[in-house]
Amino acid sequence: MYLGTTTYEGIKAILEPLGFSLPGPYSLLTRSRHGGTDLERIYAQAGRKWKVLTPMPQTILLLDDEPDNIALMERALHGKLHNVSTVSFVSPRQALAWCDRHEPDLCLIDYRMSEMNGIEFMRQIRQNPRFNGIPMVMITGMPPEELRPEALVSGAIELLNKPVNPDEMVARCRNLLLLRKSLRDQRQQASGFDEEINCALQGIAVREHEGVIERLVQFSETRDEETGGHMRRMAYLSELIAREIGAHREFCEMLLLAAPMHDIGKIGIPDRILLKRGSLTTAEREIMKTHAAIGYDVLKGSESELLGLGADIAHSHHEKFDGLGYPRGLKGESIPLAGRIVAVADVFDALVNERPYKNAWCPGDAFDLIRRERGKHFDPECVDAMLKRIGEVMDIETEFSDKPAPEGGLSPRTLNRRVS
Repeated sequence: MYLGTTTYEGIKAILEPLGFSLPGPYSLLTRSRHGGTDLERIYAQAGRKWKVLTPMPQTILLLDDEPDNIALMERALHGKLHNVSTVSFVSPRQALAWCDRHEPDLCLIDYRMSEMNGIEFMRQIRQNPRFNGIPMVMITGMPPEELRPEALVSGAIELLNKPVNPDEMVARCRNLLLLRKSLRDQRQQASGFDEEINCALQGIAVREHEGVIERLVQFSETRDEETGGHMRRMAYLSELIAREIGAHREFCEMLLLAAPMHDIGKIGIPDRILLKRGSLTTAEREIMKTHAAIGYDVLKGSESELLGLGADIAHSHHEKFDGLGYPRGLKGESIPLAGRIVAVADVFDALVNERPYKNAWCPGDAFDLIRRERGKHFDPECVDAMLKRIGEVMDIETEFSDKPAPEGGLSPRTLNRRVS
């Protein structure tokens, strides 16, 4: 997917006033190893700012058991306050029921009503913690000195005397709505800060996990002739297959980080077997097979989901869909999904790349073998997923090749793969 110039300029016009400096269209959509594109990350941050910077509609609740009084207040407020609507009730009980499901920004409440007076209404509504910060104005025909103490104790912030002066009512409503907006914005900003802190902590955790994993993989590479390019290629191939079969995003992102741990158990294989140039004897082959269980033992038991996924991959990536694999002879969907995915990616990349003990296969022959092993060695769904994305498979092989990259950099197809 290419982000066109018009779309890019539109996004830029929206986000730059919020303080975000945007990279170019391609890099904006490039998926980072920590998950998500730059655009997705910026949108998440901008959304938190937008909540504060975008004015939200405000609602005034009007309560009076005389319909004529309600009509007078509605006419006085109509068109005088920007982005403000009213909701009106002649029954306090109906108003209480509405308030169970909604939250107004200001309440104008008549004192003398037959069903219950305004002070009792305020006492009941203030029992709901959501209404602690909502200003309430009592409207009364009684002398203010008689009612004011009880009204203020019950939660009123202002008293208006009847007959109400429309201009005074509008001015007071405007001031109280500004106060309400200020308090609400402060809460949203505090909530936004909490989200930023949580995102930062999650980012630190991901980076720490990735750092540990990279070091484990680097350590295993020192004892094996598989290259770092193989680790990266099979990881991106695994992520590609996972996305094609519809795995959820979090799983795909964790799989990208965990897949390189598939052969971590080779650290426990003696050099005389691991580095042997010729064919392995039957006894040596059985020892080599133990790397799957060794890798599982190294990674299991952690509270980290990432390391747990790595343990599953290490343990299961040599299982076969028909049950003839190792170390446990699992069959079909009893093999963890991550293991089934990595099995296809690992074998394909091993086939098309040169090793000390073999020449590289041509890609067509490798795809033919993967196709023939559908339902035998490999999960049919994972095979079909890879074969649907052959172009992107080869882009991955080119991008992370062990040979020097050709002049001209990455192809447009490679860039498209990274953001599809």
